[in-house]
Order: sequence, then C-alpha cells, then structure tokens
Amino acid sequence: MMIHALVVDDEINIAEDLAFQLNERPNWQAEFCSDPTIVGDLISRRTFDVCFLDIEMPGKNGISLAQNIKAAHPDTILIFATAFAQHAATAYRLPATDYLVKPINHDILNEACERVEIKKASAAPQTPLANIDPATELIAIKSVGRTDYIKISNIIMGQAAGNYVRLHCAGKEYLHRCSFSELAEQLAPHGFLRCHRSFFVNSNNVISFVRNMHDSDELILDDNYRAPVSHSHRKSINAVLSGR
Repeated sequence: MMIHALVVDDEINIAEDLAFQLNERPNWQAEFCSDPTIVGDLISRRTFDVCFLDIEMPGKNGISLAQNIKAAHPDTILIFATAFAQHAATAYRLPATDYLVKPINHDILNEACERVEIKKASAAPQTPLANIDPATELIAIKSVGRTDYIKISNIIMGQAAGNYVRLHCAGKEYLHRCSFSELAEQLAPHGFLRCHRSFFVNSNNVISFVRNMHDSDELILDDNYRAPVSHSHRKSINAVLSGR
C-alpha cells in the first residue's frame, strides 16, 4: 500500500527536508510545496493520502487551508507540523490525525507515520495475497487467460509496479497483481529481504553489497540484476548478509 504525502511549508528547506524523510520510509512517496496559495489547485489534480501542513504561512493560514482540503477531500489525513503549539485544540477539531511541533524529532515523525499507516490499512480494501503452496513452494502467477506456476527459489528480485509486482526470474519476468508489501512479508520466511520501499530481493542471489558515496547503495544480484538499498533498510540488509 503506497502512501502519497504532500508537505506544505513556506520555508522551503524545512518542506524539502520533511519530504525527504518521508520518502526514506518504505511505501511512502512525498512531495513538497512552499507556496500555500497553489495547494488547492495542486490537490485538485493529484490525490494525496496525507497532508503535512504548517500553520503560520504568508498568503494562506494552515488551519483554513486544512478546512478547504477536508471539504473537498474528506478522506485526506491531516497532520500539522508547526512551531506554534497554541493551535492544537483547533487543529484536532478539524479533525487532524496529529499535531507536530517543530523542530520535529525523528522518533515523533515515525510515530505519526505509523498512525497514518494504521489508519490507511484499516480503510483499505483487502488485496488477495499471492497463492503460495507451502508444500511445493510454488507461487501461482495469474494473468489474463493463464496461470503460471514458478518456484519461489527462482525469483531473484521483486519490484513494485503500481497495483502489480514485477517478479524478475532468470531469463524471464512475471507481472503479478497483488500487494507489494504483503507479498514481501509472505516471502520473507523463504529468504527474501526488503531493501527499499519498492524492491525486495532473494538473499540467495545476492553477489555483493555496493556502498556508493554519492548515489544510493545497491545490491548486485545474479543475472546482472541490481536493486537499490535505502538508508532505512541498510542496517537490516547488512545484518542478514553478514550472517550468511
């Protein structure tokens, strides 16, 4: 389940930094806007699951902006990120899911994100999991007019592709309609590792872990496949691979 977030703050450095932190979180895609007067037009053209809003901004007050967002998009989750604690009571009456006071502690932000994830998960329709036979360790890949059965051990890497997961195998790829996060969890007991919000890999196919100075880290896999490693997954990847 991908969560799309919009960060609105007239201080562009703060907005950019908060969006960066959200993008580091698995299954989150965030963008920022430093001009609150164009937010109405922006959300009319894009769908956002959650909006992080400053309050004291030139040209548009964050509270009134939140009221407009709720009126047009009642399901949008609102979180205020502001230096002014005195507006909390008004914010919660909107209602807002959270009220964060700057400077925002990383742990506090994580807790807010977890509340958003729980709220979205409880409202989302259940997506069928991949059909895995525990006896044969075959996974059923259903497409139009056919079902392919492949061995789990043949999967080198999985990549999120909208409502599908692209499964990369030796010499062939399969497009499977299912939840990326749920499939990654289901495959975890079979040696698969989540390395990025949009990638998981078969640990048995990892050749090397490349640490890059300027670009993101990456895993080199069999058959010349490569998968990015986000900062939030670096420690867990290192721990598993070093213990092989």
